[in-house]
Amino acid sequence: MLYHIVIIAAYALTAVVIARQMPTYIPDIDPVIGYWAGGSFFLLCALLHEFIMRRVERSVMNREIRTIRRDLADAENGLERFENILGGLAGDDADMDGFAKEMKMLRKLLNQLSTEMKKENITKSKPAQLPEQAVTDVTSRPPLIARKEEVVEESGPDKDEILEIVRSGLQENRVDLYLQPVVRLPQRRTRFYEAFSRIRGQRGEIITPGQYLPIAEEAGLIGTIDNLLLIRCVQLIRRVRQRNNEVGFFVNVSARTLRDDAFFHQFVEFLDRNSDLTKSLILEFSQDDMEQATGQVKDGLRTLAEMGFTFSMDRVTRLDIDFKKLGEDNFRYLKVAAADLLPGGEGLPMNIHPEDLHEALSRADIELIASMVEDEDTVIGLLDVEIAFGQGYLFGVPRPPQKAD
Repeated sequence: MLYHIVIIAAYALTAVVIARQMPTYIPDIDPVIGYWAGGSFFLLCALLHEFIMRRVERSVMNREIRTIRRDLADAENGLERFENILGGLAGDDADMDGFAKEMKMLRKLLNQLSTEMKKENITKSKPAQLPEQAVTDVTSRPPLIARKEEVVEESGPDKDEILEIVRSGLQENRVDLYLQPVVRLPQRRTRFYEAFSRIRGQRGEIITPGQYLPIAEEAGLIGTIDNLLLIRCVQLIRRVRQRNNEVGFFVNVSARTLRDDAFFHQFVEFLDRNSDLTKSLILEFSQDDMEQATGQVKDGLRTLAEMGFTFSMDRVTRLDIDFKKLGEDNFRYLKVAAADLLPGGEGLPMNIHPEDLHEALSRADIELIASMVEDEDTVIGLLDVEIAFGQGYLFGVPRPPQKAD
């Protein structure tokens, strides 16, 4: 701006000099003509200056437009990648209407959590101070604690501290997805992943299902965790299917989610919008939950089966069950601790001879997966009894998706 003012002032000064000095150098000229010449000079200079500045501005604008176009192209590519990442939310809806629905669902989940907290008169307090031993990553935990994510007693934060971490983690979106591979034997090629949730505290401490599941169940928060884990897993499946559509994902679901009308309705609604994932997403339930299933839970399972989803039963401690009926209910996988499947072990209660187990499961179209595999001798024993799949620390610990690939 100052640059333009100086130039215009120079034009004006030159015009005044012309107007005043022209009669001096040309005595016979009328002074009015001198002023007219000075004014004409100023006008011509102003028009020329404006013309030049417009050309300069247009050149600058064209460069900016080209830059903006390049940025838009980059942004479109970035948006396409972002939409792929959010594909689990957006589904196949090109105008992102599905994405808006999933975000609405997330907001609804968190609003329900907030309402629940207000009903219990929970006041906002300082984050719980955890012992130093609780600030650890899952990969540094002893196998006895983290293997298969069973609910066991763990040292670390007490019940109130864990509940505070769970609530704040849900409210502040600090629920993370971890994956553990399930491999085909003997090739050890990853055929499935099992999805687990981890909740981070404000200081970076991580609590595992073994720590928070009983507490979350008691506080009525397990439905929120199940729904968030499902959403994260669907997002991941859509991403993975772009390069490998043969990998399946097990997602644990609690019976309480099926019994809770509000959460189960959201659960089914979300799965219905993602029904194209029925071959990639396997819903997993514990044997204990299934044996104690109410009529409402069984109705929920039938609804999911009619939608095309298949099931897995984990934490299996008894095999004296009706495999044919289990297969008819769309259960396609049973997860049993490897030690209970090996010859010489204590074994599990069953109503058939152990040597007939493989054939009985095949007739029901059910695959047996050995969990908690932690050494090579176990693998050899599993191959001897024709176990086709294995899961455990020998093949990989639960890790975030980018580290599990």
